[in-house]
Parts: sequence; C-alpha cells; structure tokens
Amino acid sequence: MRVLYTAAHGGFSAEVVPLGGGAAVFEHLVDEWSRTRPFELQTITPAILGTSAPSGGELVKFGERAYAQFCRDFERASTAEILRHDPAQTAVLANDISEGPDFAALGKRGYRIYSIYHVDVVAYVAAIYGRGAIAPETTVRWYRRLRGLLPEMAKLVWEKQESSVRHSRGLIVPSEGMREVLLRCYPDCSAEKIHVLPWGNWNADGLADPAPLRREFGVPENARVLLTLSRISPEKGQDLLLEALFEWERRDDYPAYPLWLFVCGDAAFMQGQRFFEELRQRAARLKRTRVVFPGYVTGERKRAFLALADLYVFPSRHESYGLTLMEALAAGLPAVCLDTTGARSVMRQEFGALVQESGLRAAIARLLADEEGLKTMGAAARAFARSQRFSERAAELADIIAGRR
Repeated sequence: MRVLYTAAHGGFSAEVVPLGGGAAVFEHLVDEWSRTRPFELQTITPAILGTSAPSGGELVKFGERAYAQFCRDFERASTAEILRHDPAQTAVLANDISEGPDFAALGKRGYRIYSIYHVDVVAYVAAIYGRGAIAPETTVRWYRRLRGLLPEMAKLVWEKQESSVRHSRGLIVPSEGMREVLLRCYPDCSAEKIHVLPWGNWNADGLADPAPLRREFGVPENARVLLTLSRISPEKGQDLLLEALFEWERRDDYPAYPLWLFVCGDAAFMQGQRFFEELRQRAARLKRTRVVFPGYVTGERKRAFLALADLYVFPSRHESYGLTLMEALAAGLPAVCLDTTGARSVMRQEFGALVQESGLRAAIARLLADEEGLKTMGAAARAFARSQRFSERAAELADIIAGRR
C-alpha cells in the first residue's frame, strides 16, 4: 500500500520559520515512518507548485487574500497528483484541512482519506474572530444558509472542513475536547470515525547549557525567568501574559528579585506582524519586568532557553493540543496555562496550574514563590512528558491508515 501524505506547510525543514505545529508533526511523522517503514510513503508538499512555490518565509507573511490563493493552488496541484494513483492501492493522509486536497473529488473516486486536525479552523474562527460569543456549531448552521453571500476565504474554512468530515474515512485529532466539538458541529459524523491521538513528546535531546544565554542577555544569577514559546499571533495570547505582569507590577506583592520574561517566537500568518507591534508597545509599559523578544528559536538554542527558565507560561486563547507545552514539560519546567481544550488535555495539577485569564497573574506569583514546589513540579512534569512517546502515536496512526485498527 502507498500512502500519499499532503502537507501545505511541509518540506521547509531547512528554513527556520515559524510554520506551526502542523509542520513539526509532519516532519516528525515522516522521520519516524522513514525509520519504521510501515508502508510506502510519498509526500506532497508545496514543491509540487514548481517555480510558483513560496518559500517558508514568504508563506508566513501572506495576507488573507494571498494565503487563500495559495490554498487553492496547492489544493489543485495535490489533487491532480493524487488522481494519478490507483485508489485501490492508495491511501491519502491530509496534514491540513483548509489547505488540503479536494476531499469531495477524491472521495468520489474511492480514495481512502485520513485527515489530521491540528486545528479545528471553524472552532478557531469562532473563538478568535467571534471572541467566543458564538458556538462553533452555530457558525456551521449559519454558513449553510449564507454561503452564497460569503467570500472565498469562508469556503476554505467551512466548506473544506465539512467536506473533510464527510469524505474522510478517519479524522485524527490530538484531544478529546476537539473530538467533542467536531461531533457537535457535524452530528451526522460517526463518533468511531474520530481517533484521538495526543502527539506526545519527541524531544530526546535533553537540555543545553543556559550559561551562553545568561551572558548574551545579561541575566542575573538571582533572576527568575519566565518563558513562553510559540509563533507570535493573537490566538497565542502573549498580550494576556504581558497584561498580567503589568497588573502585578502595580501590586505590593511584586517580587524583589529580578523578573525576566523571554517571548520566543516570530510573527507569522495573518495578523501576526501587527500583533507583534502591539506586543512591543505593551512590553514597553513594563518598568520592573525585563521583557526580551529573542525571535524564533530551534535546536540547541531552544533547549538552552528551556534550561534557563524557571516557569513556562502557555497563555493561548485557543489551543488544540500544545506541542511547545509538551516540550517544556519534557524539559522539567512547571507550567501555568490558560484553560483551553489543548492545555486541558495535557496539564495535570502536580506540575502546574490551569487557570482562567483572570487567574494568570496570581498563578505565576504563587508558583514562583514556592522554590521547592517548582522543583517537585518540574520532576513530575518531566516524568509525565517523557512517558508520552511520539513514536507510539506514529505507530498507532500507521495502524489506523493501514486498516489494522
């Protein structure tokens, strides 16, 4: 059996750009299956677009209109490539939904399709653009009535997702919460079709020496260091963290020791650059907390930041799973997380706090004040994360695609 794996954010591994968790999962699945060889694997990435293929750096800077055009271009090219193969001998694994192939056309030709949901885009739009005032399932019903009046970008959100649900043999989601939302949005979907596979931890490289970072930025030895690590985009909630620290600075319980915050990441995708400028303005208001934006970090430099930090903060407004959260836990970092579907599926009380937005400042203050507790939580975090092996999830997914589950 041959598996054709389509990934609109795949194939950019040589470029250090913030493409997101879907790109990371793609790279690690390809690496794992190249080692274990559960089936013949062929990847379909933007390279199929030839000379019109964007670089990773160009892709993350696209506005809404340019990104929608890229989605349609990749949809056409990936679908045409898949149609060259015999559906009786071929399974299709889609790493994306809005950027995925033409699910309806492939379903009608008899291809077995499996779709990975790194993000439920309908739920994301309801949470971020609708500010949580409208339930995702309500937007699905409204779209069916208003589709003729809405722009092309809306089709990439609602029509592509509904088509994926309808024509995929299996839907792969990283959390039980995402599964529940999909079932509410598409009540005709069989619950057995949705497979919950939390990706777990793939970091086996350990930590790196943080001393060079201390020298580079001048971090005092007695400083406490907060770390957040993700692309810079409104849904990631870095502004909420800065507001919590601004609130803390005006209180009597603000600590006497130096407090540093490293916001690792770079602006990416729609609204990213504008949001980055807003973050810089918010950071400039902080007078007692040192805020540093070191850019997008990978490899040894990322591991050094994880070693430097005392506490990881995961302030996302909307999160399907939390790959960077799992990396932080594997590094032995306690965490404070906003209560989202993704964080809820990972966090445990023994290694941090899961809070509402209003409780972010208090949770950070409480954990930093308990030095021995941080050590205990860090050990529990490391033990949990390292028990969640990505290699096992990759094997489970291979079994699902091959029909062994």
